[in-house]
Amino acid sequence: MWRKRKRGLDSVLPYLKATLDVSDGSGIAEPSATPVTRPFVGSLLTTYVLDEESRFRFVTEADAAEAGRTVDQLHQRAIANLAALVAQQELRTPKFHAITPVIFDGNLEVSFMLFDELWTSFEERFGEPEILAVAPARDILAFCPASSDEGRKQLGELVDRIWPGGDHLLTRDFYRRVDGAWQLDEA
Repeated sequence: MWRKRKRGLDSVLPYLKATLDVSDGSGIAEPSATPVTRPFVGSLLTTYVLDEESRFRFVTEADAAEAGRTVDQLHQRAIANLAALVAQQELRTPKFHAITPVIFDGNLEVSFMLFDELWTSFEERFGEPEILAVAPARDILAFCPASSDEGRKQLGELVDRIWPGGDHLLTRDFYRRVDGAWQLDEA
């Protein structure tokens, strides 16, 4: 967790979650307890959390209203804070066969899908403009050049190892980064 604490919503971090099916009404909370969300891609939503040392607390719509912050303002602050975390802690991306995992703190790995600087550097390193990634659980993000058949195979094997018994599962989807934006990979 982030050791250098800030006060209030200034310390907000982005946190990707899978959408929930609340069509039966069972998951609907009071507006004051509803987390702030922003669509990301596919079934993933960007939520926002505060590090309370032993746990993350989701930023609610009431928190944002009280602080006078819009979703866009929260998002910009959260991305800036994620960049500050990378400056404080080591973000590792070791090559593992044909894929590259993102290793950080066991909580925010998938949130790095939002960190454009990381992907721009890998597009340059790979020498191609498209990246393929999977995010099967909150702490598991791995990727490869989109043109790599072996990388695609290994990403699929990784997802199969995680599902259905893994912790904090998100999605079995594949994502493709094209022109600086993530989209579902339909291949």
